[in-house]
Amino acid sequence: MVFVAVQNAIVALGLNYGVHYASAKLYDTYCVPHSLEQVVHSLVATGSPVCSFLIHSLHATQTNYASTISVSVASLISSGLKFITG
Repeated sequence: MVFVAVQNAIVALGLNYGVHYASAKLYDTYCVPHSLEQVVHSLVATGSPVCSFLIHSLHATQTNYASTISVSVASLISSGLKFITG
């Protein structure tokens, strides 16, 4: 039972990280200027729906990851306190 929960958590974190990584790479490729010529293009592209979606997905996956880590740490502390107090 515990193994299934841990397995599901690892899969969820892996999917979250995969979406975050892919969004970051796509945002970097299409929305961030890499040369002086691309600065003018980025003024238009950065406000596009695609770039907006990518930056919002980056924010959402970052929040999900931080929440998962916070809940995991709180669970470990709670389990440790239960073990200590018996």
